[in-house]
Amino acid sequence: HPETAHTCCGITMQYSRAWLRMHLPSGRVLYYAAPRVDEHGALSYMGTHPMTRKWTRITTYGGKLVENITQAVSRDVLAACMPAIEAAGYQIVLTVHDEIITEADDRPSFNAAHLAALMATPPPWAQGLPLAAEGFQTHRYRKQ
Repeated sequence: HPETAHTCCGITMQYSRAWLRMHLPSGRVLYYAAPRVDEHGALSYMGTHPMTRKWTRITTYGGKLVENITQAVSRDVLAACMPAIEAAGYQIVLTVHDEIITEADDRPSFNAAHLAALMATPPPWAQGLPLAAEGFQTHRYRKQ
């Protein structure tokens, strides 16, 4: 029903004014334009087609929405730890998905274990979220 909000596991979903909004625990909102459920129960929304890059109706399903939520919350957790990482003296030079690549002085106080501990600290809006991180030191970027 329009204007009705439903909350589950910290995610609030609301349909109103031609938008499906998913409010994430971080406060960020995912928007799906012109959502529609057809006569067969299939969910679709308007968006950019991944291949043609044209604005079109995209069919989706619950699992894909859960994937979008998971990736968005993961990004928000990563973004939330970045100020503490920089405040600790690490210079963030790049992020790749769930990785943070930093440069730091070559001193014992700057090490992968310390950086991993900073990354594994849940933000205030995600207290109790089990987080873990690991890392390594190298002179050039590479996948571990």
